Amino acid sequence: MNFVLPRRPAALASLATGLACAVLGLWLMRHYPVEPIAATALWTAIAVAGFFGWRVLPLLVPALVPVIGFAPWTGWITFEELDLLVLAVAAGGYTAIALTAPPHKPVAWRYRTLRWRAAVRVLMAVFALSTFIAIWRGFDQAGGVEFGFWQGFQEPMNSLRAGKSFFLVLLLLPLWQKASDLRPTAVQRLSRAAWVLVLIATSLGALWERWVYTALLDFSSDYRTTSLFWEMNVGGASLDGALALSVPFALLWAMRERRPLRFVAALAVMLLAFYASLTTFSRGVYLAVPAGMALCAILWAVQRREGPEASRQDASAAGAFPGARSSAFAGARPSSFHGALPGAGGRVPLGGAIGVVLGTAAAAWVLFGAGGYRAMLALAGSAAVLLAMPATRAAWPRGQMRALLVVATVPALLLALLGGLLIDLVPKGAYLIDGAVVLLGLGLAWLWRGGLTQPSQAFALAVVWMASLAGAGLVAAHWGGGRDVIGIAAVLTLLAVAWIATQWSPRVGAGLRNAGWRARGLVWTACLLACAVVAALGGGAYIGQRMSTGQQDFDGRLEHWRIGLGLLKSMDEWLLGKGSGRFPASFANGGPFDERVGDYRLNPPRSEVPASGLPGAEPFPHPTVTLTSGLHMMGNGEMFRLSQRVPAVSGEVAATVVLRTQFKTQVRVEVCEKFLLYPLQCVIRQEMVEPKGGAWQSVQLKLGQTPAGFGGPSWAPRRLVASVTQNWRGGVIEIASVSIVDSVHGPVLRNGDFSEGLARWFFTSDRNHMPFHMKSLPGHVLFEQGLFGLALWTSLLVTVLVRLSFGAGRHHPLAPAVAGGLAGFVIVGLFDSLIDAPRIAFLFYALMALGLGLRASSRKSQGPGDPDSRLELETLQPELESAFEAAPEVRRAMAAAGVKLKGPATPKRPHR
Repeated sequence: MNFVLPRRPAALASLATGLACAVLGLWLMRHYPVEPIAATALWTAIAVAGFFGWRVLPLLVPALVPVIGFAPWTGWITFEELDLLVLAVAAGGYTAIALTAPPHKPVAWRYRTLRWRAAVRVLMAVFALSTFIAIWRGFDQAGGVEFGFWQGFQEPMNSLRAGKSFFLVLLLLPLWQKASDLRPTAVQRLSRAAWVLVLIATSLGALWERWVYTALLDFSSDYRTTSLFWEMNVGGASLDGALALSVPFALLWAMRERRPLRFVAALAVMLLAFYASLTTFSRGVYLAVPAGMALCAILWAVQRREGPEASRQDASAAGAFPGARSSAFAGARPSSFHGALPGAGGRVPLGGAIGVVLGTAAAAWVLFGAGGYRAMLALAGSAAVLLAMPATRAAWPRGQMRALLVVATVPALLLALLGGLLIDLVPKGAYLIDGAVVLLGLGLAWLWRGGLTQPSQAFALAVVWMASLAGAGLVAAHWGGGRDVIGIAAVLTLLAVAWIATQWSPRVGAGLRNAGWRARGLVWTACLLACAVVAALGGGAYIGQRMSTGQQDFDGRLEHWRIGLGLLKSMDEWLLGKGSGRFPASFANGGPFDERVGDYRLNPPRSEVPASGLPGAEPFPHPTVTLTSGLHMMGNGEMFRLSQRVPAVSGEVAATVVLRTQFKTQVRVEVCEKFLLYPLQCVIRQEMVEPKGGAWQSVQLKLGQTPAGFGGPSWAPRRLVASVTQNWRGGVIEIASVSIVDSVHGPVLRNGDFSEGLARWFFTSDRNHMPFHMKSLPGHVLFEQGLFGLALWTSLLVTVLVRLSFGAGRHHPLAPAVAGGLAGFVIVGLFDSLIDAPRIAFLFYALMALGLGLRASSRKSQGPGDPDSRLELETLQPELESAFEAAPEVRRAMAAAGVKLKGPATPKRPHR
């Protein structure tokens, strides 16, 4: 790394920006609520890493967004770890740009893959101005700027919290641009990796939550996952938005991946994401994720068809993996099957693929009703054997082939009869039989992956596949205790007959038989997804309940939108909006009286009596918290809670709350196993509190003995959350301190007297969510930024989608996934605000900004060994840096043109 003194205005501006980010970041770290010294050291290390890795880290920032929200532990919501991360990366990156010289010159403009046109930059700048005006109007609507680290959703600082995400993205864009100018391939490689990591982190969080707090296969409980998004403490669809944005990147990875192990990894990520999507129980996700994937697949197919090397790449991909053709008995020639998408390892035969998936889904529905998840797993094994079969390389007489197909059913029937007699005598016999048959089928498919040259090989595979169907039937019959044997036999027989029909003629099903190995892998993944949907629908009533209330919920949304837009009273508010982050306060002040929710406020120490005289009549020298309850009907999930995560609680539990009030109320203290919104086991006590003239009083509550296994096992602990709330409509209390002790650990709360502000305290409204959200993405933008802001936001969205579908960015390898992710996000946003959560807003604006700048390099293919880089997800083109002119092909062309070359074409050999 070559250090230089900044002399140019651009370098001085970069240095000033880096120093400003460093000063702001260190100042925020000085006030960090938890372990500020260690946190500052970590922030400094990230800034140093940003200095040395500024060409990599800025593009990877989105990957960390799902895992860096620690508000339930810190109590910070106005400022959060995302802000600190962006400031650290920006401080290091801008300083490095100012003080170091790049190792090589930027590539020529025609080779750059990230560039924002002037019109796009102007549009983004005007939208940034609109967002700034919205933040300023939000402060003005709240009564003016009043800085504080512990303000809630109805206070002035919420305007900054809700509006800062777009500016965080803008802060990173120059770093993206500089990195792309030096290494164009870094954009597609690092951005793809970042968004796949977003999906992995989000899905793993959902998987962990389901595993620990419910059960992986429990689809009946009224429990919707929130993953790692604390912003769902008052509802919302943060998890839904993250999944919609990132799932198309996993699909694109799977469709473009050429290496078998990585292809399997891509399929595993997709299956994990499908599970996370199912457990949201969100109708928006069920629509948005398939729609985003479909758009991604369509744009990818168009991209390949328009590419000059698409046909050659398909052929080379099909031969890149041994056994690259699909199952078939008949020696069918590869055909240009019209109902197909050009795909990974050949064409994806839509007709055959849909037939296999629908057949699997129908069989899964019958088998799941009789044999549960084990029967569906056995059916998935049969589908794997079917799709793993190699194609025939030799041709046999048609009569001989048909005779083999018919005779192959006999051993399968014998296995079914023999297995039926043995499954009750041999423990787990059905599972062993089916597992052995499936493994045998996969082994034979791998052994003969080069093709079937003998009729005996074809007969053996046919027998094994039909035997795997019989094994699946045995598993279903054994698990179900012989229930619905006729139905099981009928559906499996129908599958066998349907398969024989596809093999009866070489023309039938030729597209699927000759599909590449990656296409077959995608079809098998679709079969697993069909089984998962069947399990979700058949294994629990909650999805059916959600679907049955769709019309009722939609009518409620319409009424909520009418009320929300009715809060815009003047033409000024319709044109410029109420201001950023002002919906909760506006709804609380102007919405229906009986739908107003609770709130909290941190009161500074005061030595004089407040002018209002509320909530008490005595001064207090330490910070206190005013906690109010809503005016709606109260229930266990409707209370507004002030909470703190506690490490461990056991034995006898008691609490003491020092408070004062002017009104009668009922105070409730609880300690629960709780991830974010849904409590499991709890110890609870509530007491009536009389005003006593507004004087301070100490309320003692004995919560009782903790249940056995409270907090879960050490290898899969459940979070314990202590909360104080009011089970009383319209209650108002001022809390001086909260103390909770148990008979084993003693005091379990920290900062119970609020001497450190609201550090470590958090709040939730478990089920009453509508007053916190506009519940519509366009409606939210309209409410905060008015018609002008909505027009600008819509222009940006339409520009990026058109650009990636029909414009200059459509040939970039990432274009299909970016367009699919944004489209899915907007579909979810039809029924939820989404961008009122800063982290999700950051992800959305980051992906939008990426899409607005993507363009395909003008580099053309040079020959059979040089695939078109526009069509590759994995980077195959050489780095177009200063070493470009040293490439042998370029030097030969320059020499032929009479251009004088600098330096030797090849490195000199050292003297001996």
